[in-house]
Amino acid sequence: MNSDKQKNNSDLSRRQFLVHSAGVAGASMGLRATRAADSSCSEAEVRLGFIGLGDRGRQLLGAALASANARVTALCDVDPSRLKRSLQIARGGEGSGAGPRGFTNYRALLDCRDVDAVVISTPAYQHLPHTLTALAAGRHVYCEKPLGLTVEECRQLRRACADAEGRGQLYQCGLQRRYNPRYRESIRYVQGGEPGRILFVRAQWHGVASSRKNKPWLFRQEKSGGLALEQGTHQFDVFNWVFSSTPVAAVALGGLNHSGASAPLQNTMDHYGAILEYPGGAKVQLSHMNFSIPDRRFSGAYELVFCENAGVDISNAMAWDASGKSRELCRTRGNETSLAMASFLESLLDGKRPEADIEVAYRATLSALLCARALESDGRVTWDELESS
Repeated sequence: MNSDKQKNNSDLSRRQFLVHSAGVAGASMGLRATRAADSSCSEAEVRLGFIGLGDRGRQLLGAALASANARVTALCDVDPSRLKRSLQIARGGEGSGAGPRGFTNYRALLDCRDVDAVVISTPAYQHLPHTLTALAAGRHVYCEKPLGLTVEECRQLRRACADAEGRGQLYQCGLQRRYNPRYRESIRYVQGGEPGRILFVRAQWHGVASSRKNKPWLFRQEKSGGLALEQGTHQFDVFNWVFSSTPVAAVALGGLNHSGASAPLQNTMDHYGAILEYPGGAKVQLSHMNFSIPDRRFSGAYELVFCENAGVDISNAMAWDASGKSRELCRTRGNETSLAMASFLESLLDGKRPEADIEVAYRATLSALLCARALESDGRVTWDELESS
């Protein structure tokens, strides 16, 4: 009964979002809807500003600089040394007069008239205020996951994105697996009928200790939301994608066990194990840690899907039939960060909603929050309980 209620609630929230989307579908979206006439700017060019230039921000910056459809016009980071380094990258080593302008206050960047869209890769606790401010300033937004640290923050951002769509603005979340050809082909195969019904998924994300001095916020619960939310949202999105649904319930246990690998003042878990239940009874078993041995037998991430007639390794795009014969589902290899950035630029130029839109991001983030809630309770937590909180 809880499963039926969860499905009805999820379907209702999806329908409500689609009804709103249909209302703005006929309106112009993307750059054509928001850019004022500017003869100095090509119609096939997106002017980008970047807020947050740590490791992830510089990866996204590199992807934009390599694109013929992007011109980086402004960069912002509160750390002057990171800002200086990024400006040098963007300017190709040229003098201070060339290339984008630099700011340490993101509101000053949003005041720039030559910024069509912003790419936000700040710490998780800043995603909500930075995105809300950027949308209010009339900018299109690409922001890293998660949406926020609480269910209410996610709801608030979802409402803001719906309003922004009515003004022609687009939002894309940094769930770059959605643009990875191996994931796309693997999930298309899983959902195509040949493998049969999905019975079980086994997954892991075993990282090695890193960035403990350079990213102190990452190990503070009140700033990152913890391991399941800050990092795990990527994999929860993959599970939702595989099942075309959100989980019904979750149980989980975790803790902080490896004190020798912990960061100063760390109050986040360094490992957890979770079981997610999806409609129809299929389960996902997930192991997630950040103190793994750096060997392929211990570390790395994967999702193995057990179906009635086949097994599928999603991340490697490999499938095996009941006899054990294997087949490669996709030979294409690409940098998913570059592919996600390219798709964002294409969405802006063509006026189409991104695949990793606010609805996908909302469901992925709430799935991670469901797991986090289960870790806090040491018991079974349902989607209904989470959404009603």
